Amino acid sequence: MCFGVNAQTIVDTLPQNKKAILEEFTGIHCTYCPDGHVIAQQIKNAYPNDVFLLNLHTGGYATPGQGEPDFRIPESDSIADISNLAGYPAGTVNRHQFSMTQGGGTAMSRGDWGSACAYIIAQPSYLNVGVQALHDTINGVLIVDVEVYFTDSTPVDGFGFSALNFLNVALVQDSVLGPQTGALQFNPNAIVPGPWSPTYVHNHMLREMITGQWGEDLLSGPTPVGPGYFVTGRYVYIIPADINDILFKVEHIEVVAFVTEGQQGEIVSGNGCHITYLSPPPVGWAEI
Repeated sequence: MCFGVNAQTIVDTLPQNKKAILEEFTGIHCTYCPDGHVIAQQIKNAYPNDVFLLNLHTGGYATPGQGEPDFRIPESDSIADISNLAGYPAGTVNRHQFSMTQGGGTAMSRGDWGSACAYIIAQPSYLNVGVQALHDTINGVLIVDVEVYFTDSTPVDGFGFSALNFLNVALVQDSVLGPQTGALQFNPNAIVPGPWSPTYVHNHMLREMITGQWGEDLLSGPTPVGPGYFVTGRYVYIIPADINDILFKVEHIEVVAFVTEGQQGEIVSGNGCHITYLSPPPVGWAEI
């Protein structure tokens, strides 16, 4: 990847409210998790451009049995560890510590996700995030461009320093088939024919953090930056055939980019996009 300071092209430069990033901790053997999937999707449907979902398969309920797929990745476990979750399904919204969170951390029960998202997207953000992703079918890579534009000054502490901002870029995948306990009771519409009983369609599944566990720093030091500060980054991701033997299907991938305060701090804002394809070269007269 590379960072630079260039002309803005895909990010909005006008002040905006925050986008909500709902990280849902789930597992294939969690009975009530399908209910969480339904609730999260309802929130997404209500705020399609302001809420972005990441389903993290983690913990004991995500441990596969004999012949079952393994949807876990190490990054999901680390994110769950800092949330202090006390039961499944649980979720964090921008890793903000709300009064209703579990165990004094950032994880909340599913009944609280809607109000938490509504609160976050009503708050002004001091930065905007823009993201686009292209599938280069010739070279077998995803080209992900991210832009971050600061519409206000970064917050400072009592010593006049700002927390470092870290950019995180996640790949989530829809339409992944697998088993799911509790599907019949709580989300029968997601059941399809398949090898498991029942076979369930998993969506928004976190497959990769292409910026690493906690992202990459945007700022060179704790000196505050002001309105108009702009950073752009490009990532070239080699498309794998599979991750943990789960097929990686580009047509089902969404990119979610977000910025945190500190490596494990609160998410300021973010954005997401689906994959687009490079335009084919113009056809010559001879070919026509």
